Amino acid sequence: MKLTQLKHWLKSPEQPKPKCIVTSHAGMADYLMEIEFKHQLVPLKDDADGMLTFRNMEQVGELLKPLGIDTVTLRVIDPYDEFSSDNQLSCCHQDMTITL
Repeated sequence: MKLTQLKHWLKSPEQPKPKCIVTSHAGMADYLMEIEFKHQLVPLKDDADGMLTFRNMEQVGELLKPLGIDTVTLRVIDPYDEFSSDNQLSCCHQDMTITL
């Protein structure tokens, strides 16, 4: 989803505010953002179709607070923890709600 599409969505009075997921992957310095759309997560992109990245949560707040979004879900993903010691799938992410 492009940022301009998100801005138009937020201006629509009938639509509920979208769920925003800020993702931190193990080994990456930047955060990525995904928007829940039709029960699927889609990455937030700029108008040139490039992924939006954030150096810290303050940058996330600077983008979303003026748009009326005051909370996001921070998802920390560790793909190295995907399998437990007995080779069974384990939960490799943790979610927490962050107030901007």
